[in-house]
Amino acid sequence: MKRSAQAFAVALLLSVAFFSTTCGGQAGEGGADSTAMVERLYGESRALYAAHQEDSALAVLLRAADYAGKGTADTLRYRLYGALAQAYERKNLFSMQETYLRRQLATAEALHDAAKTASSHFALGVSLYAQGHDRQALQYLAKAYDAAPADSAHFRARCQLMRGQVFLQTEDNDSVAAALRQARSEYAGIDRQELYHLTEVYLLSNTGHDTEAATLIRQHLTTDSLYARVEQLSLLVDIEERQGRLRQALDDARLLLALTDSVAAREASESMARIHQLQHEEQMQLAAARQETLKAKARARMWGLLALLLAVVAAALAAVVLLRRRVAVARQAELEALRLAEDAQRSEAETRALNEDLQRRYYEHLYAILLPILNAKRSSSGHIDLNEKSWQLIEENTDLVLPRFTRQLRRNHASLTDEDVRFCCLVAMRVPNPVMANIYGIAPSSVAVRKQRMKKKLDECVVNETLETYLSKYSL
Repeated sequence: MKRSAQAFAVALLLSVAFFSTTCGGQAGEGGADSTAMVERLYGESRALYAAHQEDSALAVLLRAADYAGKGTADTLRYRLYGALAQAYERKNLFSMQETYLRRQLATAEALHDAAKTASSHFALGVSLYAQGHDRQALQYLAKAYDAAPADSAHFRARCQLMRGQVFLQTEDNDSVAAALRQARSEYAGIDRQELYHLTEVYLLSNTGHDTEAATLIRQHLTTDSLYARVEQLSLLVDIEERQGRLRQALDDARLLLALTDSVAAREASESMARIHQLQHEEQMQLAAARQETLKAKARARMWGLLALLLAVVAAALAAVVLLRRRVAVARQAELEALRLAEDAQRSEAETRALNEDLQRRYYEHLYAILLPILNAKRSSSGHIDLNEKSWQLIEENTDLVLPRFTRQLRRNHASLTDEDVRFCCLVAMRVPNPVMANIYGIAPSSVAVRKQRMKKKLDECVVNETLETYLSKYSL
């Protein structure tokens, strides 16, 4: 009897020690300081960005934002909200970017840091400009200029230069010229930046100084920025057409087409790299899911052994009760393992769907590259000449890549004209803005304005997403 009692006591102590260890570990993790938790998650996101795992990094940042509260250090919250704003900017989700920029601005004001407050106002103004809210953008850019420290001449010049960009969209040429003069007075070196050159040539063109604009464009066509070269060359072709220099316009149009193809090829290459990256992430997630399943099974076996131990220890007191407990614990562990397996399958299906979507976008870029070749006929002014047969071919190709696209678009939006539907086809096939500008005979900046108008014509359907993202849903 004495030996049996000792065995019972030892088993009971082992059980208590096991429960104490398990429960104590969970309590320690749950009581971690919010600042330390946010700092750790923020560090993880930076490592994921360095490994080009942007989606995973964004998910970690959103987890960090859930932990961030009044108890978190303001400087850390400022960096966190700034990182989230940049993440959504990369995805062209400017409304979400605006949300976190406003949080960052509130944090900067709480810090009473003039430089951070000015920087947040500037970023918010740029985001509002990207969404087409020109009036609000000008207000925040003015606040950024006023809040900037006196010794930040370069930043104050950038504020004025950005105001000039907004005034270009509103066609307020006098304000554009005033903004450029103010930028130069704040910081003499600002006139060497590409954005300054673009603003200046557009101002010259808008005010009828085509010759000066063309001369300035040719001086800066050697810029390293491919997109800036496309923008300037497109304007140069328009100027040469207005001046009647059709041969020169044709030569520059050919160069513009080659540069546009280079842009499309670069985007296609980036899409393929993104596909390979997601495939790698999918493999890593599947491996993690399998590892988690193995751990769940190990925990289930451990709980089963514990239940068996408790049943043996307490068999003399309540054999039937402990037997039922063991069965219940085993059943719970089995259900937990099944749930984890289902989650792993669901994650695999979602990742596969995302991979297929990226592959479809890659083929859309291929169609964007082939479109100018299929419609190589030019009008007398040098623009791409699309007749009725060509437009029908574009609609057929769009429906081939995005099944039933035009039919569903016309059914859901009966007010759209044939021209509107065809414009949506070009947007859905990811035709670059310079090519679309050449098709319609307008400036590339006007293509962006036309997209904004198309979003409004689609009523409340397009709110917190781009026109390209909304139209891509018609193929799902």
